Amino acid sequence: MNLSRSNLKQVSINLPDNEISLANSKILGSLDDKNGNEKFSSSRSILEVLREIDADVVALQDVKAEEEKCMKPLSDLASALGMKYVFAESWAPEYGNAILSKWPIKKNVIKATIDVPWAGEINLHSTQLDHLDENWRMKQVNAIIRSNDPPHILAGGLNSLYRADYSSQRWTDIVKYYEKLGKPRPMTEVMNYMKSKDYDDAKDYAGECEPIVIIAKGQNVQGTCKYGTRVDYILGSSNSPYKFVPGSYSVISSKGTSDHHIVKVDIMKVNTSTQNNVIKQCRKLKRKVVKIAPPCSATGVWELTPPPKLLVQ
Repeated sequence: MNLSRSNLKQVSINLPDNEISLANSKILGSLDDKNGNEKFSSSRSILEVLREIDADVVALQDVKAEEEKCMKPLSDLASALGMKYVFAESWAPEYGNAILSKWPIKKNVIKATIDVPWAGEINLHSTQLDHLDENWRMKQVNAIIRSNDPPHILAGGLNSLYRADYSSQRWTDIVKYYEKLGKPRPMTEVMNYMKSKDYDDAKDYAGECEPIVIIAKGQNVQGTCKYGTRVDYILGSSNSPYKFVPGSYSVISSKGTSDHHIVKVDIMKVNTSTQNNVIKQCRKLKRKVVKIAPPCSATGVWELTPPPKLLVQ
């Protein structure tokens, strides 16, 4: 990686105090070794987490990327990972959304069109919806959907819950907990709306859960935030040729780097005539997934090892 010899300008992921800077020992820094070459020093850095996961496409939300005085934190991170990136301002001032990709990104908007060499284009949207007001979140997600007709993958913090994830008692406990914290009541309109639009939920293709990310009693899915609820999603639009690989969805701990965990899934591209057979064949494998294996082979499926990995933090 080619790092500037000046200190890294802060890049904040989610909370302002979770920053990438030279001064913070928990995160990414730049140091000179005895030969004058720059190297990384970190106990638990965003860079290390992303390198370990080795995703092909990364969607980041709540990224604060002030690029001034020759300091380029987001581009430095992308360079260290060997990835291209796009950044777009979000609904909140000073923060935005970023997409990093191992492959060329053809368009730089909130939506990125990624050109996968052997499979063609993937349309990926990265977003972080308002964290307080469900009505405003509905306006935001409607704007995203209206402006994006082609098949796409939507990844990000929707900050809305899906009622089917929780039992009645668990839901009651969540409501009381939010009230105790002074947080707005948890809402479900956004996810109900996405389901009504036939978006495919990557969670339905779950593999083996990482033990450190526990599932609270009374819910059937791992939480993605510090409150134990699922607010981060990877969704596929209806009639999309991009399908989630059965057994590949997982929630990975990002403790020490973010207040949200990492959501990860593999995707494959199939022809309409073969997609149902491919999914059925994959499900017949009934294998536990720790390290994601290639999807089962069939006509119209990407032939690659491993398949593209998509994650959102």
